[in-house]
Amino acid sequence: MDLLKGKEIMVWTFMGNTRMYQALRDYGDRISQIGLFSFKVNASGEIYESGVSIATGSTMRTYINKWPHIKWLLTVSNDGTNSIFAALRDNTDGAQDTFLTELIRIMEEYDFCDGIDIDLEKGDDYSTATASTAMFKNIYNAVKAYDSTKLVNICLPGMTSVNGSVGGENWCVYGDLNNYCDTAAIMSYGMAWAGSAPGPVSPRSWLEGIYDYAVTVMTPSKVFLGMPAYGWNWQIYDTPENLGKTYRGTSNTYYAAKYWMTGKYNFTDDAPPQPFIPIVAYWDDDNMVPYAFPHVYDFMEGQDATDYNYPQMGGTYNGRNYLVAYAKQQYTSFGDVAVERSGDDYDSYSGVITKYDGYITLGESGSVTYTFTVDTAGTYDVAVRLCYPFWDKNGIYVSLDGSSIHFSEDRLWWPYWRSTFWITLKSSVTLSAGTHTIVASVDVEGAQFYGFCVCSAFEEYPTAGDATFTLAPRQFMDVNGDMVGPDTGFKLTLEMLRRKPDSALIWYEDFKDGLLTSYFTTLSGEWDVWQDSEDTSSRPYSQLEGYGQFAWQYSGFDDLHIRAQIIFPPGFSGKAGVFLDTLFCCFNYDSQCIELYEGSTLKGSYSTSFSTTAKADLRDNPTVYTIEMRKRGTKVRVYSSSSNTLRFTATVSDVSGYAGLRSDNEVCCQLIRLGDAWTYEPYECFDVTMPDGSSATFGRIERSNATWDEEFQVFTLTSDVEESATRSESISSDYDFFHSDTMTDVVCGSDYTAVITPKDINIWISRLFLGDADGFSILYYQDVDSLVYWANQAAYRWGLKGMCMWSLGQEDMRLWEYLPKQNE
Repeated sequence: MDLLKGKEIMVWTFMGNTRMYQALRDYGDRISQIGLFSFKVNASGEIYESGVSIATGSTMRTYINKWPHIKWLLTVSNDGTNSIFAALRDNTDGAQDTFLTELIRIMEEYDFCDGIDIDLEKGDDYSTATASTAMFKNIYNAVKAYDSTKLVNICLPGMTSVNGSVGGENWCVYGDLNNYCDTAAIMSYGMAWAGSAPGPVSPRSWLEGIYDYAVTVMTPSKVFLGMPAYGWNWQIYDTPENLGKTYRGTSNTYYAAKYWMTGKYNFTDDAPPQPFIPIVAYWDDDNMVPYAFPHVYDFMEGQDATDYNYPQMGGTYNGRNYLVAYAKQQYTSFGDVAVERSGDDYDSYSGVITKYDGYITLGESGSVTYTFTVDTAGTYDVAVRLCYPFWDKNGIYVSLDGSSIHFSEDRLWWPYWRSTFWITLKSSVTLSAGTHTIVASVDVEGAQFYGFCVCSAFEEYPTAGDATFTLAPRQFMDVNGDMVGPDTGFKLTLEMLRRKPDSALIWYEDFKDGLLTSYFTTLSGEWDVWQDSEDTSSRPYSQLEGYGQFAWQYSGFDDLHIRAQIIFPPGFSGKAGVFLDTLFCCFNYDSQCIELYEGSTLKGSYSTSFSTTAKADLRDNPTVYTIEMRKRGTKVRVYSSSSNTLRFTATVSDVSGYAGLRSDNEVCCQLIRLGDAWTYEPYECFDVTMPDGSSATFGRIERSNATWDEEFQVFTLTSDVEESATRSESISSDYDFFHSDTMTDVVCGSDYTAVITPKDINIWISRLFLGDADGFSILYYQDVDSLVYWANQAAYRWGLKGMCMWSLGQEDMRLWEYLPKQNE
């Protein structure tokens, strides 16, 4: 039995610190392979020495001689410089040729080495994959031609698929590189970094995605699972700019993290006035990693709110429990109600009406009369409740005592389509005691009347709800045993997830309610909705499937933004995508292009790649491709990918008509979304009532070339530009932090309330931190339990060669006692 199978350990000599040499001295027998981090390459392909010395007489030579079982590799790095990577890849001015010669030179100079470790980072996108693979092939062949016993280790970015790099390193194709290495160290550390939101450096979801994929395209016994020996401490009590930092995060070794835990560090230069407080660490049972909140006196997750109001609702992502609103609701209040009547409780009617439970639908010449009595003369507000079931059923007349108001709506993005809404008929109107009359009559057939209310004070507005939190700061015991609190005061920091604006929503269809024949029509071909018959949930995952043209039952679309998520079943050929009248924006599977047609005329094209989904994965694990077009007058913009990347623009005729999904052959679609071409919904702004009673607004971005709608908190472009061109501020797709001023009236020992009121939808309320105004943070680090857990996953779950760790001298030294000896 091979006791070391899957249990090999690779490290690098980057740190050069005392603890690194201590680990080599005491635990070299637990290490199988070391990358001697001592060489750099420049854009000419020349290799020069930089880093820990390995020269004769150096400290490192002591351990090279002491541990002959270790495979000692010469690591050559480009320091993550893209221009160097590109020069080597493209052999610019012979850079790659020089590089290959230089690799042989350093192996000859340091003939004790067992081979080469190639650490080339920050390559380019997938279009360079073939050339990048060729470079690694040439490196491998050059080393083997020099000495076939020399080893080649390559350091690869974390990939969850082809084109699946979170850091843009899509030059890397694991399957293509598999034959050009003896071992591969996958650098699956760095999901969280100095400039990211706080979190595990190597979260479970990322690791599982990487290695579930890697073992299907690489020889597992070649692969080292990469883990960090380090962590990060993110300061979250102010902006990096105000703290004089580029990023929030400061790298911590395990022992630096331990000093925070034991109260040896603080945020006032490790000296008073901030107290020295030992803190307790938490264990993230999902990601199998410890974390802590230095100098945080209370914290809450979104769902810890003592109260939250609809449409705020709970969600969970990667173990984080947040609150979010996906659509605004109309808030209404009426004061004292004098009279309230439903639409079906009428006194008389004429023309065509259809009566339902609670409302009536007005048909040809339809008119309905309601008489009501006011007991006391006075000033009243009168509100009516209406519904426009579709874009062509959008008008109604309502009169009070003969004074008529025309209600209608032409904005396709208006949020109350197909839902009831209240609106003012008369405000502060004087009504005498006695009988009065309201008449609802048809403007557009199909409009619906749900009733009216006579009241003292009518108010309505769209709302995303709010959430109330109770915070209870209490004193801590410092290193001297004294009970202490902040010296200066408290700050409240809110961890929120905002998003880039999207087109103001017209329709979101995920087909979970089945095939809605009242709203959609099949213009050609055949279409149906697939649902899992064994799924008992109220709205199960669904897919539209079919061919031909599938459209909304409305032929008046003009300028719009339409997006679809397409799944190609086995054997698919031809074109599939979205259409507006004669415009067809599609994936051409046969040519592997995204194309835009007007009729039969090709108006634009973008080369890319996409593939079919195997039948076994079609419903549970499909490969989904996003395509969208935005039409404004005679210009169309075409986008694709989950990041909504603009691919090309084209000039077309200013057509109008039906819109929907179109496919030459049977295709699947899990989402089709319709939005306004000019108007956007921001997902960025929220109000906060602080624990000290003060209030602030965060997140609203100033924009140019746009007009603002205060009622619905949307903006409309005034010129034909991309939304991103209207703002200078970027919007992170990661959690961000917003900070109160220092609060001196908040003290330990009392309870306080904070209220978050989003002004926009799609904002995640993630966490609230009440901390010492002199400094507080989120600290993630790696300890022995975390590293041993993932080492075992490498061996027993994925059958890998072992674990590699960046880097030696940063780790919890207890780790080595739990790893097997490699020289027995």
